[in-house]
Amino acid sequence: MRLQRFLDEQVDRGVWSAVVGLMGTAEAVEWEGVAGEARPGSAASVSTRFDYASLTKPYTATLALLLDADGTLPLGTPIGDVWPEAHPKLGGRPLSDLLRHRSGLAGWTPLYERCNSREQVLAILLDGGLLGARAGTYSDLGFILWALAAEERTGQPLGEMLRSRVLAPLGLDGVEASPGERPDLAESRMGTGKEMALAARQGLAIEDQGAPPVGLPQDGNARFLVSRFGWGGGVCGHAGLFGGARALWRLGAEWLAPGRLLHPVSVSAALTGEGSFALGWWRRTLRNSAGRALSPASFGHTGFAGGSLWIDPEEGRVLVLLGSRLDPASDMNRWRRRFHALA
Repeated sequence: MRLQRFLDEQVDRGVWSAVVGLMGTAEAVEWEGVAGEARPGSAASVSTRFDYASLTKPYTATLALLLDADGTLPLGTPIGDVWPEAHPKLGGRPLSDLLRHRSGLAGWTPLYERCNSREQVLAILLDGGLLGARAGTYSDLGFILWALAAEERTGQPLGEMLRSRVLAPLGLDGVEASPGERPDLAESRMGTGKEMALAARQGLAIEDQGAPPVGLPQDGNARFLVSRFGWGGGVCGHAGLFGGARALWRLGAEWLAPGRLLHPVSVSAALTGEGSFALGWWRRTLRNSAGRALSPASFGHTGFAGGSLWIDPEEGRVLVLLGSRLDPASDMNRWRRRFHALA
């Protein structure tokens, strides 16, 4: 089949060391395939689990809708109501802006280079020094700050909330927060060279942290926050979850046909608006990872470690690519668009 041949070819090209592809509807998986090695000498399988990286963000957004719906943490809450010390330009913005990339926060900074404590992380996010980005700047920092707000209001680690409110109700027992060594986890062979380049643009010289130990995030900030502080029970809002392709399909199916966990009205509100981002998701464009093959109403997300999840409401489809990327400089969206076209 063309889809399987595509996976095999991309592993041969060195795009992924291992990859799983999946295509399904809201009701069932229609096709799944696998290629590559999860570990040296050990073939990957369709149940192999990978570092989700920023594919953690849609799980965080799902939790945000639930906390909004029950009044625990309304999305309209001003950031300053949670932290009165927040810079005025940030404090007046609603929490929803953090999840729609509208807060004005910079996209990224090496917290592991600039901070030595949880308190310093919170201070650098709130003091205004990282403000000034235009609305629509994709921001890991916004998701980290929303996660801190959720923990502040509930007194619970983010990982615990995700398990009890999102993962367990959807039957996603295989999704874990920074689980450490497990035999069914694929290794990541990619270091943090991309972060070195981003830091250099901010006038900071940092070292490549190398590939992570199995079961710790490839993302440098997530690895630092989890390993140094045990942040969020292993997850930081923007990254930290590990799981398989079928778990991503189930999450996508819930957003495609809400009812088991989410309310259709909440999903509709999260997906409305203009610009590149819905709440927790990218909108489809011809140039991003979606491509021409998906309908204009499609929404999805990617993970820098090598995965993607896209939902096409018009076609009733969920499309997953999940793998371990090898080259931080490669154009992954090229291959994601190709997969969507073949599917």
